[in-house]
Amino acid sequence: EDTRKTFTDHLYTALVQAGLSVFRDNDEIERGGNLKWELDKAIKGSQIAIIVFSKDYASSTWCLDELVMILDCKDTSRRTVFPVFYDVEPSEVRNQSGSFAGAFFGHESGFIQKIVRVTEEKLNRTVLSVTHYPVGMDSRVQNIHLWLQDESSNANILVIYGMGGIGKTTIAKIAYNLNFNIFDSSSFVANVNQLSEQPNGLLELQNQVLSNVLKGGKGRLYNVHEGAIKINQAICSKRVLVVLDDVEKLDQFDTLLGTRVFYPGSKIIITTRKKGLLRAHPAHKVHKVKILDRDKSLELFSWHAFGQDYPMDGYVEQSERLVRRCEGLPLALQVLSSSLLGKSIDIWEDALRKLEEVPHNDIQKVLEISYDTLQDDYDKNLFLHIACFFIGEEKDDTVKILEKCGLHPTVGIDSLIDRCLITVENGNKLMMHRLLQEMGKEIVRKESPKEPGKRSRLW
Repeated sequence: EDTRKTFTDHLYTALVQAGLSVFRDNDEIERGGNLKWELDKAIKGSQIAIIVFSKDYASSTWCLDELVMILDCKDTSRRTVFPVFYDVEPSEVRNQSGSFAGAFFGHESGFIQKIVRVTEEKLNRTVLSVTHYPVGMDSRVQNIHLWLQDESSNANILVIYGMGGIGKTTIAKIAYNLNFNIFDSSSFVANVNQLSEQPNGLLELQNQVLSNVLKGGKGRLYNVHEGAIKINQAICSKRVLVVLDDVEKLDQFDTLLGTRVFYPGSKIIITTRKKGLLRAHPAHKVHKVKILDRDKSLELFSWHAFGQDYPMDGYVEQSERLVRRCEGLPLALQVLSSSLLGKSIDIWEDALRKLEEVPHNDIQKVLEISYDTLQDDYDKNLFLHIACFFIGEEKDDTVKILEKCGLHPTVGIDSLIDRCLITVENGNKLMMHRLLQEMGKEIVRKESPKEPGKRSRLW
């Protein structure tokens, strides 16, 4: 009774605001119900019990009976139990002695936040769902994890970039799950570009960020200008982790964060297909997501196709052919393997033949997003020309040819490189991921599927 409306109430509120599911007996058990049965059910269904020992704790037979139930459950089911000694020395509880005039615990709010952090660590919560088969993810996440743990880093913004389907969002989710509980507040905002194009989309995303950072409070926003100011005020006063997933434009970043100056130790992660999105921002790092190597590709493919880390007998050759076609792109490996799960070998063979002519639709749709978001028709035509005719050709020679088409290829190629659609390598040659090339050719094929002469390009 002596802490129910003070310390224990504040602790309960803090745990709920942290997103935890919390049972408190005086709130949860209805009057007239079977109190002992309800309490026993709640204790057995919980992972952690927090016992607040206060001056009057031992005067309550109900509290003592509850304590016995918790400890019985701890012994039989290995539940975690945290004792909190409020205005009481632990020795006084242990020895059942003393005047209960022991040390007081200083600033209650700071102490409560410490309890919340320890509780979250013990629960080891995973708040974002990720792939069932995180093949190759340990090495891809390691450096990001170390950066998030490093409070002394001068760079408080990380740009994770790469082509569509390469695993940027999955990497950001895993890094977020591993680290969100070491920050005062956190927010993971998914599908920023897609949602911001919808009516009031940016405003809804702002409401999400503000609600997450403030842990559920302080009302709704009604316009993006107000939102930027309030988010700025909230973020600048605490150590936060914010992930903005799939950012296409700089104004999306500015609107959703409201600032480019952050509280010491705060970390911001952006996933994007544009390497140079924050080129003008001095305090940021970039992390390029690379394709999977052959062994990891085959392992990932096998998990989705066969439920094990290697191909089944009779499917080895076909699996290796499909893996080569995917060229280390996780999305393609997952889509193709899942579509062939449980199918006979003749279906596998026919699927391989079909892929020689037409890309898989689910892969095509994801990759086409990069094409659809190109700045204008100049860049789109440039991409299609390169995909259809100039892969493996020398860059300077290609520029001379395309200048005659009026496509401004020098600035256009730079834009395509920035968007991870092409690379320049092997002695200044234009290169492109095989599936991106197939995506470009498929865009042209669909202009006139049955009459090639009516297409814009022939090869």
